[in-house]
Amino acid sequence: MKRIFGIIAGILIALTLSAAWIAKPGSFEPLAGCENNEELYVYCDFINPEDLALTPDNTFLIVAEFGGMAPLVEMRPGKLSFFNIKEKTKGLANILLGTREWGSSDCYRDVNTPFGPHGLDLVKRQDGRLQLAVVSHYPTETVEMFELKENNGWILEWKGCVDVEGQYYFNDVSLDKSGNFYATHMFNAEFSLARLIWNAFAKSDTGMVVKWNKGDNFDELDYTAGSFPNGIALDQKNRHLIVNYNLGDQTILFDLETEKLLGAYQHNSPDNVIIKDGSAWVTNHDHSIGDPLKCGTNVNCPLPFSVNQLSLEDLSLISSYNFKSRNMGVGTVGLPHNGSIWIGSYHSNRIAEARLSVGE
Repeated sequence: MKRIFGIIAGILIALTLSAAWIAKPGSFEPLAGCENNEELYVYCDFINPEDLALTPDNTFLIVAEFGGMAPLVEMRPGKLSFFNIKEKTKGLANILLGTREWGSSDCYRDVNTPFGPHGLDLVKRQDGRLQLAVVSHYPTETVEMFELKENNGWILEWKGCVDVEGQYYFNDVSLDKSGNFYATHMFNAEFSLARLIWNAFAKSDTGMVVKWNKGDNFDELDYTAGSFPNGIALDQKNRHLIVNYNLGDQTILFDLETEKLLGAYQHNSPDNVIIKDGSAWVTNHDHSIGDPLKCGTNVNCPLPFSVNQLSLEDLSLISSYNFKSRNMGVGTVGLPHNGSIWIGSYHSNRIAEARLSVGE
């Protein structure tokens, strides 16, 4: 059976690669400079700024600079940084090592151990403190916990971690106000590139949402199973959960109390989701699975994407902003703020700012 699967997967890979190159010959030229265009104002000197969060004073973006994720690319360390929205300047996060207050009892970190940030989430806890959770792939699979503090500027104090090495392979995380979290388990760690491409066609279940609580308990929410669970956001007020299924080509709204599906929105390869201004903001990729292959080793992969504003009630479409992305990498997250959408990317050296009227 494994051999048959391997043969089928190999054929699919060959067909996919052939279709990508035949239909759209040539590769993307590397982007020169750090130039704005009619769509996007860009700010450079980042490393794959995959996810974003906004500080409570509305002045800084917290940026997860993505190191990599197998089987797509080699695992590498990344970093956390801050971007000053008003001054348009970037700085590395000042991280202090604190007590293991918010993580599991068996998870430790040395001050010299690097991070591999991916998805992140920031909430104000019931006790008034600000908690940041970050999925990290390097050097092992963890969810890292930080307290965001203001001390002549924003700093991060490490407050513990949750070790999921060999158990789960998380993509994104969403906190509740007690410090528990929901995370998307994408697929098993041994998942291959062949199976990834297979699932782009088959759309079979590869993972689900996992809930962790402070008792070190994991609860797999079987009713959320789907093809490559990706971005996730907890609607604290309504006790609803929004989950993006990247290879399933849909965003789904779940009721956490009844476990029922409340709404779904179909779109190609949804990535991250942010709840802000009374809506869900979902970024999706407007390209085929073979298109990123044309980017090769380029720092930026300029592929089209959209940011969709969806209703929190049933995920019906409110507005859609579409970007050709000629001067940055493909978007993974869209964070609305003060008349703009701030955009990150898993394959770029820049973040971007778009006015809301640009992509309509």
